[in-house]
Amino acid sequence: MNYVIGIDIGGTKINAALIDENGEIIQKEKIETEADKGKDVVLSNIEKVLHKLPLDKSIAIGVGTPGFIDSKNGIVTFAGNIEGWTGLNLKKEIEKFVDIPVFVENDANTALLCEKWVGAGKGYNNIVMITLGTGLGGAVYTDKMGLLEGSHFQGAELGHIIMYPNGRSCTCGQNGCAESYCSGSAIRRHYFELTGNNLNGDEIFKRVDVDSKAKEVLEAYEFNLANYLASIRNIFDPEVIIIGGGVINSKSIWWDGMIKNYKQICNKPNDVDIVPAKYLNDSGVIGAGRKAFDRSKDE
Repeated sequence: MNYVIGIDIGGTKINAALIDENGEIIQKEKIETEADKGKDVVLSNIEKVLHKLPLDKSIAIGVGTPGFIDSKNGIVTFAGNIEGWTGLNLKKEIEKFVDIPVFVENDANTALLCEKWVGAGKGYNNIVMITLGTGLGGAVYTDKMGLLEGSHFQGAELGHIIMYPNGRSCTCGQNGCAESYCSGSAIRRHYFELTGNNLNGDEIFKRVDVDSKAKEVLEAYEFNLANYLASIRNIFDPEVIIIGGGVINSKSIWWDGMIKNYKQICNKPNDVDIVPAKYLNDSGVIGAGRKAFDRSKDE
């Protein structure tokens, strides 16, 4: 049995794991990202967590990181969450302290690879995955072409589809992006606009039965997600749309309302399966591991 190491670089934690050929996690470690301290500290933390794992048993390392990724060369062409990450050849930097090949991929793509391999996407040939967290990530896969990258490594930035022209400002510099209406941070932002109170998404959703403004936020969120999914279905015509990310933990509150709206909005709502992701916190490391296995075969 061969093994690889998967690394998932998050905003607060770096998760790393030894993965076998069946997608099973054999050993898992984590460390603080310390993204606010810049790339040198983050790279040092990657080195620290890697050396907690059995590198001598591994044939390769896969890395999932936020940003626009030139996965062929392992270069981060743009990333706004870690100072100095933009333009970094992450592959070469990690290979300075390991003796096995390193392969780098966008983190939403690695989440999709995990779900396709061992999760909710198993058995499907055409998949769109969205990740609802602080932002809104996206990934597109077909058996014919693999992962969609685009000419500038931005081919599946599905959070930046314009939903409302001249709408809310987005971190990308545009106005009206889906991320500003469908992400976890959008829930907090909308409630703050209505009330002036700064609560997190869980706190807002817990108030929907006693707080009319919280209920208004929930209903708007369900409606916006439904419209967004209808557009995704019409653009990509996938077999399945997988929804992951941290907000999926509260799906018992908004999922049914989203699907009800979707069926009313979409012209052919039954042509596509819409399902929650199977893996959440582990999807990044498992998918990065799959990337390592796949790329190792090509080397």
